[in-house]
Amino acid sequence: MTLGERIRTLRKERKMTLQQLAADAITKGMLSLIENNKAKPSMESLQHIATMLNVSVSDLLEDSSSPQKKEVVKEGEDLFRKIDYSNLTAFTEITSLIEPLLATLGRGYLDARLLDLYARAAYETNLADWETSIEKAILLYEEIQVARRAASLRLFRISVKFREKQYQQALEQLLKEREAIEEHTLWSDPLLRLDFDYSEAVFYYAVGQKEKALETMHAAIDFSKQQKVFYRLDHLYRLAVVHAIMAGDKQEAETYISRLKAYALFTDDKEIEEFTQLIWIHYNTSYSKDIERADELMTKLLQTSKPLDQLDFERVEYAKIAYYKGNLALAQQVLEETPPAPSFVSHPVDLSLYSEREYYLALIYLNQGDTAKALEVLETSWDQLQHFPETPYQTRMKKLREDLLKDVQ
Repeated sequence: MTLGERIRTLRKERKMTLQQLAADAITKGMLSLIENNKAKPSMESLQHIATMLNVSVSDLLEDSSSPQKKEVVKEGEDLFRKIDYSNLTAFTEITSLIEPLLATLGRGYLDARLLDLYARAAYETNLADWETSIEKAILLYEEIQVARRAASLRLFRISVKFREKQYQQALEQLLKEREAIEEHTLWSDPLLRLDFDYSEAVFYYAVGQKEKALETMHAAIDFSKQQKVFYRLDHLYRLAVVHAIMAGDKQEAETYISRLKAYALFTDDKEIEEFTQLIWIHYNTSYSKDIERADELMTKLLQTSKPLDQLDFERVEYAKIAYYKGNLALAQQVLEETPPAPSFVSHPVDLSLYSEREYYLALIYLNQGDTAKALEVLETSWDQLQHFPETPYQTRMKKLREDLLKDVQ
């Protein structure tokens, strides 16, 4: 039974007319098209229909859901919400949980959802069947007319290319996918559009098309405000802040940070406060060179954050402050104990920021008279950084590397 047939059957069982079910949320004509499988409902429309019919969305999408499938989906989703990318244990738990059911899956919503969860976790744990599982899940979602879930998986598949640093290919695939969606759905789901807008802006930055990135980012922010949908808004603001910092535009950075803080108050997101503190620390160490102010902000940050040895990028900033205050021994110790960028960090800008670890270590080794060691640590980062679009971090490292190469010749 198709989704449209299930809706019509449930509506008639409840003695409801098309107009009664549609109410003020969707038109009677659109509901008729949905029931006849000639139109795909958005998730908002599905939620309205499910509410009016007094069933859950999953029950509406799945005509014969087994209690076991429901329980496994719930458990898998709970595990995903607790994911820590520094520890792959949860991903292994998800694949182990779902794998026994793969051979018995049918063609309903929960079957697609199980394949979806399995595929995402399988990629993270390097299982060979992650791509075939994604394709099966996409086909199932489309068959039962759950467009947003299918598009989300397509976006995940594109993000894999990005994580593997195939930036241009990822962008081209994203634009192609976006064009196909716009031809068929006209962005009936604003959350889906914001997912694509955010990813597109990030991808444009990755290939050095800053103007296109800014254009996409500002369009997404405007769309979010028009729709009164705040999904992805904090991510877009963060993107705007980082761009402004790298462009040396303190005023624009302050504008978007104030918006971020307003968003944090609205959503009670305490992590945003840590981000704004950290970005100003970085601005003061890498751009304005106001080390005293950076030190004040770092002291304040460490009072409410995790211990320093459990942090990543913050440790680099802490070491930079120590370096500029003349405590090179402390700076060296912290930097040597700080691991390189985590494997899930893949954006050129983020990796450029992390490259400051190697840059400042090289400066410390150079201060100790060990040019060869300074060059060695620099090369570990430059091998990757030289292929990225130009950033202030790349420019600094390039100059230091050229100076070191002259010294060893």
